[in-house]
Amino acid sequence: MHNLCPGRREAVSCFSVATLYRASLRHLLQTSLLFIFAHHIHAAEAPYLLLGPMIGHVSDTEARIWAKASGAARLSVLIGSQEDLSDGNLIKGPPLVESAGFMTNVWIGGLKPASRYYYCIFLDGKPAMLRPYPSFITGPPAAQAVRVRCAFTSCVGFRESDSAAGWADIATRTNIDLVLLLGDNHYANTSDPVKQRSFYHEMRNAAGYRELTSRIPTYGIWDDHDYGPDNSDATLKGKEHSLQVFREHWANPSYGEADNPGVYFKFTRGSIDFFMLDVRYYRDPNVATNLPHKTMLGDRQLAWLKQGLLASKAPVKILASGSEWQTNGTADSWKSFARERDDLFGFIESNRIEGIVFFSGDRHFTAAYQVKGKWLEVSSGPIGSSNAEAKLHSEMWTRHDKGKFYCVLDIDTRAQPPSLALEIYRAAEGLVERKAFTWNDILGRAKIKSDPPPEKKAAAGAKKPSGEPKTNSPPVANPAPKE
Repeated sequence: MHNLCPGRREAVSCFSVATLYRASLRHLLQTSLLFIFAHHIHAAEAPYLLLGPMIGHVSDTEARIWAKASGAARLSVLIGSQEDLSDGNLIKGPPLVESAGFMTNVWIGGLKPASRYYYCIFLDGKPAMLRPYPSFITGPPAAQAVRVRCAFTSCVGFRESDSAAGWADIATRTNIDLVLLLGDNHYANTSDPVKQRSFYHEMRNAAGYRELTSRIPTYGIWDDHDYGPDNSDATLKGKEHSLQVFREHWANPSYGEADNPGVYFKFTRGSIDFFMLDVRYYRDPNVATNLPHKTMLGDRQLAWLKQGLLASKAPVKILASGSEWQTNGTADSWKSFARERDDLFGFIESNRIEGIVFFSGDRHFTAAYQVKGKWLEVSSGPIGSSNAEAKLHSEMWTRHDKGKFYCVLDIDTRAQPPSLALEIYRAAEGLVERKAFTWNDILGRAKIKSDPPPEKKAAAGAKKPSGEPKTNSPPVANPAPKE
């Protein structure tokens, strides 16, 4: 083996070269580590998509898309009709700022009716999503006869896990056109913006919710727990903060009126009108007994609703409320506001306004009623909250109170008269009941008859002659039509 440093001078020289070599390595390593560290710091500072995207209001020519980022950024949406967005048009939206929790929605106009659009969220001009990109379908031309399958539910529970199975179940239904969330969309039970945002964040982090709302237009109103504490009303301190947080998290077409704030709004899908009501912001206390004009909606919202009903040409009109309409409800329902409710019913009758269906939530069970023997109401939920017992009474014609529920109202205005059918789904099980209505049922001219529950139908089927064909499929009432 050769000695590479045979003498002292050569040894010093060799040592110097080795030292320089090691120093160079250290410098290179330090520089590399600093570069990597700086890169990670920069990457950590760069905003990323935290929640969403969520499709909000969609009409025949416009759409709203909501998103939340991890920090301040400029939100934009690349949208086009090709899956790879090769024909995409970048729509610049508003900035995401800390005072609004780094969330907002982008309005997109100039769309074609009944068309599929793909989209991608951009933050500060850079894509924040990977392929495959989500898509949505715009509504049919305004006033056109249409079939719409509208899903609706309420009461998500306290934790993300409470409603996870429910959202996952709805997300598997590809034949849904709209989703309506009828209140108690979180359970912060306060008007504190920080706490409300935290609860919204947890609820919207559920995988099923994110998948569902990335492609299906989703609308929301509030009830008590996502407005303030249990049974909250107009006396709530900080209710303006609750309204601010609500507006941050939803992409509805509007929020109340310019001079009358709230969460109520109207939208149209083809030839179906939806009136989404605010039953908290102007609500008198449930227990108040000395108010001659006790109100849930407030004078302005009630006038807005009546004017909208008079002007509506839609053969079917949905009136959605967080509180139940039926006569035998709890104190935290229209039962405590019977004068205002009956005034509205009288207005509808005296003006011969037809085709109205009432939606509600809040009760932690799913049930359907023929209110005062005339008006069809469906109360849907809970999608995540604990169950309450549904006690049978004269207006109720069906009930389900074991499990997590959502409903679908199948409306077809192409038929003459329009056809409507209610489908009730239990999470992780699927369809548990389907009820088709006659037009006389909707108009209140016929009594809605309850179908036997599935287990009774099964028992009746067991008594049939042995020569009849057998089936291994679980019995359901009026199976849903194939799509």
